[in-house]
Parts: sequence; C-alpha cells; structure tokens
Amino acid sequence: MSKFRILCIEDNPDTQRMLTFILARAGYDVITADDGPQGIQKARAWRPALVLVDMMMPKMSGADTIRELRKIESIRDIPILVLSAYKEQALIDEALEAGADDYLIKTVLPNDLTDIIDRCLEIGSAVLTKNVSGIRKLVDNPVEDRDDEDEAEE
Repeated sequence: MSKFRILCIEDNPDTQRMLTFILARAGYDVITADDGPQGIQKARAWRPALVLVDMMMPKMSGADTIRELRKIESIRDIPILVLSAYKEQALIDEALEAGADDYLIKTVLPNDLTDIIDRCLEIGSAVLTKNVSGIRKLVDNPVEDRDDEDEAEE
C-alpha cells in the first residue's frame, strides 16, 4: 500500500496524538496543524490526499477552514472529513455547505475511521455523497446490523 498523506487540523494536542497514532498505524503519513490558518498553509505546501478538520478551533472555525481549502485550485477536490465532538444539526449543515464531504462524531471507533478514510481515498471525492448519511452509515450501523439491513432492502 502506498502511503497517502493525511492532514489533521485539530487544536487539541491529545486528539492530535491519538489521530496520528491511529492513522500512522493504518499506514498513512500524517501531518498535523493546530488551527485553520496553519492547516491551510500546510495543505498548500504538502498537498495531502485527505484532510480531517475539527469544527471548533481558535483563530478560524472548521467551516471557514473548509471554505478556504476549497478555494485553492491544487487541492480543492481532495476529500475533507470533519471530525467533531459536536453533533448539532446546524454545525453539520454548516460543514457540509462549506464543502466537507462528510461529518463524523469523535466517538467514531478507530477501525471505522480508517475504513471511512480508506473508502474516501479509494473512490475519490467525486463519488462522495456530500451528506451525513453516506459514508458515515458505516459508523452508525454495527457490522452485524449491516447484513440485516441489506437483506431488508432487497
């Protein structure tokens, strides 16, 4: 597996370390930024394959960071996933309207997070659903329930 570079824009040092550990263990090259302006600077310099961004950060909100990232021609089409502790619908809507490809709650399990990232990198951002019900369905439905749900749909 080639090493994809992931940029984590997260102001909490403990969360940064945890994400770096999880993603590095999954084979990704991880770059971190403490806030939106630093994240935008690193995205321009490093051109990551995917960006994880927190919604509530100092200096610039996650939504504003996403808007700015989407303006940069060389990286505008890369997947951007919000990873936030907040699950209020207004914040989810704001992130998706800003250009996020999906919104994940920080209680996501490490294996689910890496599965979601793998899928994003495998299928590319053009195929992402641009809504919370798309890829995030993996997180909301345990593996055992997925087979039952698939049979019910048939």
